[in-house]
Amino acid sequence: MMQISKAIASADGLFEDDAELVRSLVDEWQSKHTRNVLRDQYYNSHVPVKDLGVSVSPQMARKLNPRVDWAAKCVDYWADRTQFEGITSEDESQEEILRKIVRQNDVKNLIHKVISSALRHSCAFLTVTAGDVERGEPTTVISGYPATAATAIWDEAKKRISAGMVVVETAKFNGSQRREPKLIYVFTDEYVIILSREAGRSWQAEYVPHSMGRVPMEPIAYHATLERPFGRSRITRTVMSLVDDAQREMMNMAAAAAFSAAPQKYLLGADKSVAEKIAGSPFEAFIGSIFMVTEGKSGKIPNFGQLPQITMQPHTEYLRALAAQFSGSTGVPLQSLGVVTDNPSSAEAIDASKEDAVVDIKSFTNACKRSLETIAVMALASENNMSYMDALGSTGAIAVNFANPAMPSIVSQSDAMIKQISAMPWLAESDIALRELGYTDEQIMQLRSDRRKAQVRAGANAFLDKNQANAEVADADENNE
Repeated sequence: MMQISKAIASADGLFEDDAELVRSLVDEWQSKHTRNVLRDQYYNSHVPVKDLGVSVSPQMARKLNPRVDWAAKCVDYWADRTQFEGITSEDESQEEILRKIVRQNDVKNLIHKVISSALRHSCAFLTVTAGDVERGEPTTVISGYPATAATAIWDEAKKRISAGMVVVETAKFNGSQRREPKLIYVFTDEYVIILSREAGRSWQAEYVPHSMGRVPMEPIAYHATLERPFGRSRITRTVMSLVDDAQREMMNMAAAAAFSAAPQKYLLGADKSVAEKIAGSPFEAFIGSIFMVTEGKSGKIPNFGQLPQITMQPHTEYLRALAAQFSGSTGVPLQSLGVVTDNPSSAEAIDASKEDAVVDIKSFTNACKRSLETIAVMALASENNMSYMDALGSTGAIAVNFANPAMPSIVSQSDAMIKQISAMPWLAESDIALRELGYTDEQIMQLRSDRRKAQVRAGANAFLDKNQANAEVADADENNE
């Protein structure tokens, strides 16, 4: 587990006011880090079973140790349905610049990672910095950081981040098995403070001014509120508790299944030597093809019997109840948790089970759109070497596009668009219609190009046809004369 210590606040060249700011940022990071790491452990199913010690022996519990990936499911179900599709602008020149920045920084892939991290930890961060072209970087670099490697201080008056810190690079120093920060960026309204160190050396601070006029850092937060501007995690305490219960029940089910495979038998009135022999090798006594017991010393024949076989139904019903609780708490449909009902659900029932999730994901994508619009303006400001406010004033309307979280089928989506276009024919000329039909931004660009080529060919053909008609009319007039 990586640690950030307040030693970075003692970096050579760091001003005292900024040193106090760095200490505040480290305090903020440390206050959340333990819980963020715990949520990562639940997401990766690295949390062992919390056994109550009343159902199975400690030795059996260590051997079984089952895992349940419900925590990952409640994050991935949202992340997979929050699909970034691109950024558009009413200004075609600006849109071309944004498209280049998105392509150079692989923003589509980056946004998916950032969203997944934000859903795990409550928030993640995007930064915009000037790139080092000589090192092969684009002129504008957009980077993403999880809450385990970044932190920020929120300014309620300005409704934005007032200072932020990200761990850019880590390394193993002095043969340590744990990675430690090697390169850290601290963002303020005027500077990017670069804190770096090498093995055996102290931290060094370097001030690099930027023209943004504000912190070039923006959070992607899930369910941000006035009290919690950086949101909350999808992996709540309720989720963790239910995962613990489910893992414990999976262990109990495995133990019950093992005992069910070998029903308990009993032998009454057997000779002591026979009883000792059977007790010495109960497995052989169970699987032996012939089970023979002679008369006891008293001449009585031992009485053999078998206890009723253990039923698995109470365990499966309890696990189903836990899954239902989990579904109700997270909005993940029950069938996505592997719970199969006797009767297949109808299409209407499946859509109804997704309704809560779709509404919540739409709310989350709206928050993502606002943050990404800010990042887009920052990127244009960095590209044109101007302040954020100047870029905001000179930028046309920017739209951040996400796929419909309901994920309708192509057939139903196409049918809906045809009906809308029949009512509003001019809608067919808009790229929104193409986007709603499922075309990507790259495909829309190709369609635009093909449409322009077709229009040019149609115009040229019309011009040639008109000239040909005029020539024929002229020839006819000459013949008449």
